[in-house]
Amino acid sequence: MINLANAHRSIRSFTDQDIDAALLNDLLFTGLRSSSSGNMQTWSVIVTRDEANKRKLYELHLEQTMVLEAPVVLTFCADLFRMREWIRVNKAKQSFDDLLGFLTGTVDAAIAAQTISLAAESVGLGICYMGTTWWAADEIIEFLDLPQGVFPVTSLVVGYPAEDPALRDRLPLELMVHQERYQRLSDEEIRDSHAEREQKAWARYNAMESVRQRLAEAGIRHVTDYYTSKFKYSKELHLRVSKMLIETLQAQGLWL
Repeated sequence: MINLANAHRSIRSFTDQDIDAALLNDLLFTGLRSSSSGNMQTWSVIVTRDEANKRKLYELHLEQTMVLEAPVVLTFCADLFRMREWIRVNKAKQSFDDLLGFLTGTVDAAIAAQTISLAAESVGLGICYMGTTWWAADEIIEFLDLPQGVFPVTSLVVGYPAEDPALRDRLPLELMVHQERYQRLSDEEIRDSHAEREQKAWARYNAMESVRQRLAEAGIRHVTDYYTSKFKYSKELHLRVSKMLIETLQAQGLWL
């Protein structure tokens, strides 16, 4: 398991080989056995295999080709609707219609997604998480007909890899792990600890002609400038999506 986890790479190109229904069910069952808060299992997953439905998800996920190539798209949701319905039919006092309920479901969904991801990789499948799930949460809710109390958290494309990418760089472990208390770094320590990551990321971006051209035209000369530019994760994007998420959480009864 340690070797498997350390060998993870996001796969964005897939063969046309389908995933056997029994195998997919086995993978989903591993998610069922995942840890969850209070064993409430406040998550659900929408399985998309239909080509027309994948085409719509492709549009919602900013037209990422992997959505069309992968035989399966899994949309993981925080699901407080099911919990509240169980409470309702037993005439118990209602709860979970608030931010804490949403966060509980979000963590449950993320844990299940990662368990299923590892299980998929263990049998030779490839996966990629799609952060664009947040960016189009309101439209995904409408398309997947999610009831109030259900909110999309993340999505996975799953299939047989048609590529063999190299391992991506990661930050040093000592930058991520703190012993007993959070350790703040000096400016010099920050620069030193990020130097290798910056060098490798900058080389990777410049190896892609389309990206290199955008960088040059925008006068971008540093990785952090690229990350906060309009080409990646701009402040304007963050503000727009944040506003939409709050409004959508309110509409889904998960923001009190």
